[in-house]
Formats: sequence, structure tokens, C-alpha cells
Amino acid sequence: MDWLEERIEGLQRRIRNYSFRKAMIAYILVLAVIVAALSYLTMIVCWQLELAEWARYEQEDFSGLIWEKGLFWADGYHFAEDTDAFQLLFLDMVRVWCPFVYAFAGMIVTIGIFYQKRLAKPLSILEDSVARIRENNLDFHAYYDSRDELGSLCGSVEDMRMELVRGKEQMWRLVERQKELNAAFAHDLRTPLTVLRGYTDFLARYLPQGKISEEKMQDVLALMSDHLRRLENYSYTMKGITSMEEVPFSPECMTLFRLEKKIREVVFALNQAGDVHIQYRPWSTQETLKVKADDHIVLEVFENMISNAIRYAGKEIEVLADYEESDMEFLLTVRDDGPGFSKEQLVKALQPYYKEYKAAGTDGHFGIGLHICRELCQKHGGTLDVSNSIRGGAVVTASFSFKWE
Repeated sequence: MDWLEERIEGLQRRIRNYSFRKAMIAYILVLAVIVAALSYLTMIVCWQLELAEWARYEQEDFSGLIWEKGLFWADGYHFAEDTDAFQLLFLDMVRVWCPFVYAFAGMIVTIGIFYQKRLAKPLSILEDSVARIRENNLDFHAYYDSRDELGSLCGSVEDMRMELVRGKEQMWRLVERQKELNAAFAHDLRTPLTVLRGYTDFLARYLPQGKISEEKMQDVLALMSDHLRRLENYSYTMKGITSMEEVPFSPECMTLFRLEKKIREVVFALNQAGDVHIQYRPWSTQETLKVKADDHIVLEVFENMISNAIRYAGKEIEVLADYEESDMEFLLTVRDDGPGFSKEQLVKALQPYYKEYKAAGTDGHFGIGLHICRELCQKHGGTLDVSNSIRGGAVVTASFSFKWE
């Protein structure tokens, strides 16, 4: 019987996939056949009953009866008793009018069946879909298993829903990127401003005492001017981008000594501005080794790393620079003497907006700095790693590739 069930299911599927015009024609044809069959049976039964009544009055020739009263032939039953005449009249009326009655009743039943079979379910799906979309709830599927007009309409609603979902996801990504960008902008301004404050404190502390030579003062003012120009360029750059992926990457030829000198200047200024002592150990004093690097990205990563270290350090921070000539990779390691990372933080510290541990004397904040560092390191062909030192405290290592085609 499985093949019969498959045939029936296949036939039902074909009928369900008919267009409304074909389906309506099929329903009308079925209705016409049923009405014709019922009318024919009713007429035969009524005619046989009439013949039986006439036979009781031994009428030999019924063809000679004259019908004078239109459709009901009331005057044709004068030979019969009143009761029998009424029965004959009723049977005659049923025989004549049954096709019209069956057709009218059949149309009502057919319309009801057509609505239940072809319209009720898809209309319910469409109504529910519109209500959910109006409520901004896109967690549904507008699916109707048919290829008719309403099935196509449900498919169009489903396509619209998917487009709305994609639009919302894209909007969410844009909002998250903008949020990340704003957080990065606010975060990255902190350390350069601290550097400028360090230089200002240095001048305010030693200039009145006459301990700063004119040459040294000019150097400090030049450094402050460079940092201000860098902040200005950074603000202009951040104004024109919509995500961290659009941060420009422009490597230039420079000596490694020049890059380390800029790192040393940042360390010097931060030592003037804060209570935490920062010790910097450069890679080498060699002044002629040339590399191709984007010093803006390197300094931005370093400033983020040192900013996080200052927030959680106790008294001392150690900065170590290293360069692997074989791989043309520059490494910057920042170690603090704070509490270090927990197991969870070692896994999640590089995620955006992960709330870092709250150190003594600091305010808890959402960790965007290390996430920004990782993004910028990857832009420079490197990586960012976090760990704990065997001496205690957190260790963050950033690598930058100087190998470019």
C-alpha cells in the first residue's frame, strides 16, 4: 500500500501546487460532475416514484396527459386523490429543481472547501508575519509548502524578512564598529595627553630652578609640538573612518634607533607625570639599521599597552624592546608588578569591551585598549599576546612585522 500512499501524496502535492485559476477550474469541474450525478440519480428516483403512483390508478397511456399549469402541472393530476396529487406534484418539483438546488449548495460547500484548503493557512501565515514585522520581531519563518500565488507571496515575505534581518545585523555591526571607534578614540587620547602633561610638569618643575638649558627646552618643546601634531593628525584620521579596519597603514623607511627614540621619549614623559617608575630597555644602540614601519601604529600600540600597565602596576613597569633580524620582527614587551591576569582574563582580555579586573585605586572599565592593540598589530603583520610573569604581574607582548614586499 506504500505505492498507493505515495501516489495519493504526489497527486495532492500536484493539486496543491496548482495556480488559483487552475485550482478553481478543477473545483468547478468536480462540482459540475457531482451536481450532474446527484441530479441524475434524484431525477431517476423521483421518476420511478411517480411511475409507481401512476400505476396505482391503472393509467395505461401517460403520454396523453395534457399539462396546462406551467412548471408544476397542477391540472395534470385531476385523476388522483388530493394526497397522491400533492405527492406527485412534490416529486415532479424535486425532479425539475434538484439541479439548481444542488448547484447552489455545491457552490457554497466548494467555496468553503477552497478557502480551507487553499487560502486559510497561507493567509494566517501572512497575517502572523505582518504582525511580527510590525512588532520588530524577525524570529520567525514565513514558509508555505506550495508554489501557487500565495506560496510565492509567502516566499516574498520570507525574502523580505531575511533582508530585514541582514539589514539589522549590518546596522548592529555598524553601531558596534562606531562604538568601538569612539571608545578607541577616547582611549587613545589618554596616553598622549599624559605624555604632554609629563613634559609640562617637567618644564614647570625644573625651568624655574634654571636646571634646563635652552637647548633642552627647545628639544622638549619640539617633542610637545610633535605630539600635538600627532594628536591633530590622529583626530583628523579618526574623523574620516567608520571602523578600526579603515585605520590607515603607511609604512615608511626609518632607522630602528629613531623608532626606539620615540618610545624612549614617551617613557620619559610618563615618568615625569606619574608615580609609577617605567624602566625602558632598548634593543640596541645601533643607529644605522633601517626598517620599514608605521611608527604611528607602533606608538599607538605601545601607548595603549603602557596605559593599561600604569592602571594596574604597583610601583614599577618594565618595557623591553627586541628585534629579530632573521624574521624582521620588532617586539615590544610591557611587564607590570600588579596582580596579573586571572585564568578567565587570559582568555578574554583581548575581546572588545571585556570588563577587566578592578585593581586597588583604579576604576573598573571596559577593556577596549588590548583589543585595539591586537587589531593594530594584525594590521602591521604581527600579533598581541598576554601572559603572567613568573615574578608576578601581567606581561603583554606586541610584535610588528617589518618584512614587506
